[in-house]
Amino acid sequence: MRIKFLALIALIFTISQSYFAQEKGLIRGFVYDSKAKYPLVNANVWLEGTNRGDVTDFKGYFEIKNLEPGNYTVSVSYVGYKRAKEVVSLGLGEVKTLEIYLEELPYFSVEEIVVFGKPAEVYNQAEIGGREITKKAPRDLGEFVKNFSNVSAVKKGGYALDPVVRGLKFDQLNVQIDNGIKIEPACPIRMDPPASHVQAEDLEKVEILKGPYALRYGPNLGGVLNFVLIKPKRFDKFSVGGKLETGYESNWNGKVAKLTLSGGQRLFDFAVSGGMKDYGNYKDGSGNQVQAGFNIKDWSGKFGFNPGDNHRLQVSVRGIYARNVFFPALLMDERRSDSRIISADYVSKNLSSLINAINLKAYYSKVHHIMDNEFKPTRMMVEAVTDVNTLTQGARAEVGLILGKSVVYLGFDYSKVEKDGFRTRKMLTGPMAGKTFKDTVWQNSYISNLGVFSEYRTGVYDFNLIFSARYDLNYADARTPASSFAGLFSSLSSKHYSFSVSAGIDKAVTSNVKLSVLLASSKRSPNISERYINFLPIGLDNYDYIGNPLLKPETNNSIDLILNSKMLGGVVKGDVFYYYVKNFISAKVRPDLMPKNMGVLGVKQFINIESARLWGFEIGYTSTFSRDYGFSLNIFRTKAWNAVTDEPLPEIPPLEARTTIYYNLFGGKVVPELTVRAVARKSDVSTSYGETQTPGFVLVNFVMSIDYFKFVDISLGVNNLLNKTYYEHLNRRIRTTGVPVYEPGRSFFVNLAIKLGE
Repeated sequence: MRIKFLALIALIFTISQSYFAQEKGLIRGFVYDSKAKYPLVNANVWLEGTNRGDVTDFKGYFEIKNLEPGNYTVSVSYVGYKRAKEVVSLGLGEVKTLEIYLEELPYFSVEEIVVFGKPAEVYNQAEIGGREITKKAPRDLGEFVKNFSNVSAVKKGGYALDPVVRGLKFDQLNVQIDNGIKIEPACPIRMDPPASHVQAEDLEKVEILKGPYALRYGPNLGGVLNFVLIKPKRFDKFSVGGKLETGYESNWNGKVAKLTLSGGQRLFDFAVSGGMKDYGNYKDGSGNQVQAGFNIKDWSGKFGFNPGDNHRLQVSVRGIYARNVFFPALLMDERRSDSRIISADYVSKNLSSLINAINLKAYYSKVHHIMDNEFKPTRMMVEAVTDVNTLTQGARAEVGLILGKSVVYLGFDYSKVEKDGFRTRKMLTGPMAGKTFKDTVWQNSYISNLGVFSEYRTGVYDFNLIFSARYDLNYADARTPASSFAGLFSSLSSKHYSFSVSAGIDKAVTSNVKLSVLLASSKRSPNISERYINFLPIGLDNYDYIGNPLLKPETNNSIDLILNSKMLGGVVKGDVFYYYVKNFISAKVRPDLMPKNMGVLGVKQFINIESARLWGFEIGYTSTFSRDYGFSLNIFRTKAWNAVTDEPLPEIPPLEARTTIYYNLFGGKVVPELTVRAVARKSDVSTSYGETQTPGFVLVNFVMSIDYFKFVDISLGVNNLLNKTYYEHLNRRIRTTGVPVYEPGRSFFVNLAIKLGE
């Protein structure tokens, strides 16, 4: 009797559960590109006026469960596409299946390289832009790119940080502006890396392709960083709008002002801007002052002509002027640096059923850099001034072809970099007092590189495939070498023929899981510093460095294994990578050579070592279960060593975990956000480069973005909320004391963006 009673209860429970489940409705469906009909992955799908939604999986599928009967407005958005809305009337227990097709925005860009959602787009790619830039009010783009997973930066002062991706840096990375523009540092100590010639207020977004796989965009050993500057807005009839930005950061007494105007009509458009930054010295968490002030002024303009919907001609000009930029870790400071960039682009799309697009670009960039030791301790013994120049010219042409269900890109790129300049040393003490020496820095050297490339994308049996290859002819020489340098080598000219190849494959194993494999063998020829630098202390350690025109190209043989999955109410991405770099460029002591600079330990010459190895991982989670609140978590690490001696390579960042928590108030118009960084102790260091172990730390930052008012956006917050005294492992040390450059202590900031004519 008891068993029958329990069975009856179970039956009633099952029926009631089925009944109540039937009362709940379901909206599901697929999101596609309206033209090519391929699924759009990670499109945002929300029910307006509710906190319910989903993101599409690798087949473009979404599902929103347990809905009460009623009318719902389904809103779908995706980067680069028009937002779509569809009204659904849902009955009791009803299931509605939708097919939603999004139209790509008509405006096409000459500046961007990252394309999301396209078939066979298996690069390890990411971007940060829009409100993410303005709300954090970055004073320096080298600092800002550290928001990417496994990206760090070499720091010598408060400005002009040099990005590091997975332990590779400087010219091991392909850093460019607006998809192809190169600007070469003039300073031998890289006070003016490429990222320093772009201001955050001019930035629309940052794109990054990790690893040596994207060969279309130039020689690439470790990744591509593309800084996309603000583009003109498109209007049907003549209009003008703009934005006035101003900000303040307390610890630095830092002030920012920027005016941007954009306007035009269908036939032509323009965007012009001008701005300034004035930052003083800052204090670390213990109240010690760090001499790291800087002053920047800049202007820019983009002017476009649109003879048809599928054609665009654009001319861009830019100037930036840095004054009194202090570098506490270096023996000199930047007194002035003036740079110019001019570029012209032509893009044509959808020309025929065969030719999808033609892209043409030409550019010219120039840097004039002066540094001295006026405020350094060595000024008591020697008065030193370095005056150097860099000129870069380049061009790029590419055609995209549609062959059935496949896409082929063919093209070439060319660049020529020329460097020259001198260092003047006036001796003030000792037996040489009163004498003046003039040293050639770059020896009037140049490098030209001509490359041809191709990329093939296709889909076969639910696999997405990419094959890419490029061939580079690289030639370098020094026109007016110093006799002491020329005497070390039989020839100063060098020529390299380099072939690089990469392949990628991905497959959606299930609707929620995608696996990707990337393979490459990619080469990079040595830069001018590595070939022709002439007795200057440019490295991490305290040695004079000399170049080596006999260096071989570095070759990165790499593999990435990537897992993307929808799970745990969000998107999980895991990546394991391994690099085997042959002919890795390092340096060795030359005891037979005498240094030219006071206080250095000796002379080092650039050499190739047989091989170096790097491996690491990146694990990320981004919640998608709610539109109003959520969080992200990223954990990453790179380990690198000399494969011959087993010594760790220098300037490799330690293990790090980073999490961000946010909440959307008032429909997303007010968003508080808390970020916590936990960085591990760095104990595997390169003693031959003078590295020392670095303690770990935990850092807390807070920012609140306010988009509540119609004509103004506000960002305010505090960096280093707990006033921690710390320094990053990649922060250089002060040469005279060995003390690292400490990071700023607690600093409050506010940034206002006032909309004009909108």
